Amino acid sequence: MINIVTYVITSIIACIFGQVVSHLNKKLPPVVSEEITYKEFFESLSRDFKIDIKYSLGFLILFNLFIYFIGNNVNSYLYMIISFSLAIVFYIDFKYELIPDECHAIILVAGIINFIINILHWWNYLLGAVIGAGIFWLLGKLALLIFKKDGMGFGDVKLMGALGFFFGIKYTLIITLISFFLGAIVGGVLLILKKKGADSYIPFGPFIVIATVILMFINADDIIYLYIAFCSMLGEKISDLIFLVLNKNS
Repeated sequence: MINIVTYVITSIIACIFGQVVSHLNKKLPPVVSEEITYKEFFESLSRDFKIDIKYSLGFLILFNLFIYFIGNNVNSYLYMIISFSLAIVFYIDFKYELIPDECHAIILVAGIINFIINILHWWNYLLGAVIGAGIFWLLGKLALLIFKKDGMGFGDVKLMGALGFFFGIKYTLIITLISFFLGAIVGGVLLILKKKGADSYIPFGPFIVIATVILMFINADDIIYLYIAFCSMLGEKISDLIFLVLNKNS
C-alpha cells in the first residue's frame, strides 16, 4: 500500500519540476536568441525565481495520478522525467513551431534507464526508435515530394525516435496512431472554422505529447480495441448513409 509520504515526496518533485519547466520555457531557444550555459540557467533560476502555479499544479495532479494508478515504481518516476520534457515540447512547439534538442536528450536518458532495466528485450526498444523516427521521417519526405512543402519537422522525427526508444514498437505505433487521429480532428475543425488555411502548418508536437500522456494511463491493447470499435461504428454509419442516399435517388 502506498503511504502518504510517497505522495508528499511526489508533490515536492512536481512543484520543483513545475518551476524549472516554467523557467526553461522562457530561456530555451527559440524563446531567446542565444543559448545559455547550465550555470547561467541555474543562476537566473535562483535570481528570477517566481512561483508558477500553472505548471506546478499540472505536474502535481499528473505525478500523483502516476503514483495512484501505476504505483510507486520505476515506471512512475520515468514517466515524471518524460512528462517534464513533454511539457516543454508542448509549449515551445505550439508557440514557436520548434522542439529544443534538450527535450529529446531528457527522454533519451529515461530511455537508457528503461533499456538497462529491460535489457532482455533490447531489440524491442531499438526497433521502437527506428520505427518511430522512420515513420515521421518518411512522412516528411513524402509531403515534400507530393506537396512540395515540409510535412513533419525534424524535431518531430527526433522526438518520436526518443519516445520509440523508451516505449518500444507497439506503444510507439499507438502513439503515432493517436497523434494522427488527434491531428486530423483538430486540423479539420480549424479548417471548418477557417482558423487555418489548407496550406498552413500546424505544429505536430502537441499531438504527440497528448498521445503519449494518454498511453501512460491506458493500456495499448485497450486503445487498439477502442480504435477498431470506432472504425467499425464509423463504417456502419457511412454504409447506412450511402444506403439512404441511394434509396432516395432511386
